[in-house]
Amino acid sequence: MPCAAGFFLADSPVRGLKPMSDARPIHWRFYSAALGLALVSGMAALSHQLLWTRRLIDLLGAGHESSARVFGAFFLGLALGAAAASGLLRRVNRPWRWIASIELAVILLSLPALLLPRWTGWIWPWLGEAGLVGWQGGAVKLVASLIVVLPPATAMGMTLPILVPAVLRGGAQLGRHGTWIYAINTLGGVIGLGLVMLALLQWLGAWGSMIAAMGMNAIVVLWALLLDRWDQPRTMASAGPTATSTPISPDVRRWSMILAFMSGFAILGFEVAALQVLMLVAPLSFYAPSAILMVIIFILALGAAIAPALRRGIGSSIGLMIGVLILAGILTVTTPPWFFQVAEQTGELVSAPSLGRWFLNLAILTALSLGPAMLPAALVFPLILGWVSAEGDRGGRTLGWLLAANGIGGLLGAEFAYRLLLPMLGPHQTIGVIGLLYLFSGLALAIHMARPRWIPVLPTVAATVACVLMITMVLGDLPLFNQRMGWTALAQRSGREGTVAVIEGVGLGRSMLMSNQYVLGGTAARWDQERQAHLPMLLHPQPKRVAAIGLATGITPGAALQHRAVESVTAIELSPLVIELAEHYFAEYNGNIVGDPRARIIVEDGRTYIASAREQFDVVLGDLFLPWGPGEARLYSREHFEAVKMSLAPGGVFCQWLAMYQLTPEQFRSIAATFQRVFPRTHVVIGGFQSHQPMLGLVGFKDAQWDWQVIEARTREVRDDGIGDPLARWAAGLRLLHLGELAEASVLAAGPGSASSGSELPGAMLPGDRLPGVRINTLDNMWVELDAGLRRLTQRPDQVYHIGPRWLNELNRLEGSFLPAEGLSESARLRGKLIAWDLMPVSARDQSGLIDLYSRMPFDLIGDAQGDPTRWPGDRRVLGPGR
Repeated sequence: MPCAAGFFLADSPVRGLKPMSDARPIHWRFYSAALGLALVSGMAALSHQLLWTRRLIDLLGAGHESSARVFGAFFLGLALGAAAASGLLRRVNRPWRWIASIELAVILLSLPALLLPRWTGWIWPWLGEAGLVGWQGGAVKLVASLIVVLPPATAMGMTLPILVPAVLRGGAQLGRHGTWIYAINTLGGVIGLGLVMLALLQWLGAWGSMIAAMGMNAIVVLWALLLDRWDQPRTMASAGPTATSTPISPDVRRWSMILAFMSGFAILGFEVAALQVLMLVAPLSFYAPSAILMVIIFILALGAAIAPALRRGIGSSIGLMIGVLILAGILTVTTPPWFFQVAEQTGELVSAPSLGRWFLNLAILTALSLGPAMLPAALVFPLILGWVSAEGDRGGRTLGWLLAANGIGGLLGAEFAYRLLLPMLGPHQTIGVIGLLYLFSGLALAIHMARPRWIPVLPTVAATVACVLMITMVLGDLPLFNQRMGWTALAQRSGREGTVAVIEGVGLGRSMLMSNQYVLGGTAARWDQERQAHLPMLLHPQPKRVAAIGLATGITPGAALQHRAVESVTAIELSPLVIELAEHYFAEYNGNIVGDPRARIIVEDGRTYIASAREQFDVVLGDLFLPWGPGEARLYSREHFEAVKMSLAPGGVFCQWLAMYQLTPEQFRSIAATFQRVFPRTHVVIGGFQSHQPMLGLVGFKDAQWDWQVIEARTREVRDDGIGDPLARWAAGLRLLHLGELAEASVLAAGPGSASSGSELPGAMLPGDRLPGVRINTLDNMWVELDAGLRRLTQRPDQVYHIGPRWLNELNRLEGSFLPAEGLSESARLRGKLIAWDLMPVSARDQSGLIDLYSRMPFDLIGDAQGDPTRWPGDRRVLGPGR
């Protein structure tokens, strides 16, 4: 690395840089060292930001509101730190020692985030369910975000405003050499994000990655202390070029602060909306948003790197700034239609041979679609630095204030986009409004500063009018889901959580589509979704109080209301948009659960809410959660399962459903072993006999056990209640779905395809997190989320998931993992035949095979005239002729 090599050289002019005619040569040793420090400090800062956000999700919940709190606290801290550093500059006489102290403070102040689960586990149980959903919950989340993020972020914000003036001596100046330090610092953020995303989390898990980020700060500390030994104490306010700097005019000072604020506001607002647009095509995972952010920050670094050369080539600071603002505005407004053109040409982001190759594909799409607008936008802040440098501040006295204004603008821009623009306009028109902000800024600057004014004003007005027409006539009609699928959209909504659409299609029925990524249930699978509630309800003698983690279409929690014993159903849903659409478009299918007086719909993160409830529920239903969804695999963690157990009343039942068609054998065994760690007597059920989208449920009890007498009594009540599902009406039906009680987790882990050693799978493990051949999924290692995201991006579903023959093979392998029980083998044989029958092509299903299955079916099922055969999960002809 050039800066590291130059660190050991004697003071000499920087090669390739033209020293100013009235200045001494640049101090090469300290300038090159500053570049290295800026790089490593930037790496640490963005690494911390990513890891803090993920860490606080574990406490605050996976909602966008929680991410916004962390994001806001981070940018507020950066702004406060930059402002504080500017105010302290006159007192700094040993800048390298100050930098070492600041970076050491970052390490110490990051400890609360590192140890977050150890000191926050008591918060939600102490606050309680009523406090969590009341104003107290929001206040606690805000305070927690500020305590964890604001202090270290404030320290981070102080580094650059002290580092840059420390080396702007001799021939160095803010507009050129200071801007390069800013560019290298930004580039360091890109490297830090990539290192965490592509390597550290894979090797070390969340805990180890945070230690590694603190190690980067430690490198800066040691490096700065070494520099302090070689440098001479001096007063920063009178050293180097600052001594000969001239006062900046009030107009320049005012407009530079306004433009710095506007630049942060527009870039972060654009980033928020553009991320939603890109996630319409980027496969959902932890990796996708991070990869997109890396490309955006790289473009910011590139803009900062080329800004000095652009200034030298063109000359006029005002004219260049106005031109860049106009260009940024026009290209930003045209970004949404341009994105669809690029996406059409580059094709779908399907699986790639490796994570690096997939990242490259996404990076190309991001750069091509966002780059034209982002690059001129990235020039704005560096050009401001050049402008104030040319007007007199060669030594970087105003850098801290400009960074503070830029940070506050970024915070408010993101909040404005999240809270106002996206819900009102959707992502496409939000991007258009951000483009108008650039145009209005260019117009205002032209009116106040340009001479003559009319030359830039007229084209700016014309461009603004054209862009307004494009926003109103074009951007509003751009799609929010893949229209090539032939679906009909009944409703579309946009908000902080992304876009949600109610669609109808052949074979799909009426469904809810989230961010063009995954379906949140639908009417075509209505009976399977109802069965997810019926089966666990049969295991409790009096299921009065039921909790459903996830509402979606409302079909599953709505089915719980069909049981006469139920007094209340609490459905926890993260997205207000989902609740709205479930109420208006699925009421006839979900029993109008949103309007039912026995039901409560809680807008909250499922894990957070369950952690606040103590001994409240008789039955808890865990919905099908995307294992690769950012933050969703927390609901498969040991900590969450422990919280669910605490939320159960004595005798309570918890059933966690798994979409086996989205899990590899290793991921399933990890979740099952993690579940069994908390519920030692774990039973396993399946949701039906379909082989293309199989569901499996893990069942645990609190101070109770599986009782067939309870099931017999409950199925009689089900028949009296008029519930039509044949499998829920009879104990014989549940015997077909009951695989058995799991033996030791080590038995579960054994078998073909299991991991033989921890080194084969990503995610660092803490003591007690590993069983022989299987990982225990925890908040610290994030194993399921990381591995599921990796497999999702790099392998074909039919090669790794439990689909078709792979599902039947997994069931056969699992037979050796269950404790012996009466009638278990007979039910297993019939169950295997029913699934094998479903695997057959329809043309191969002959009459003799159908007769054989019919002859093996329990009499209660084939003789039930009141049961509804249309709800049978498979070929209903096995129930008898005419069924």
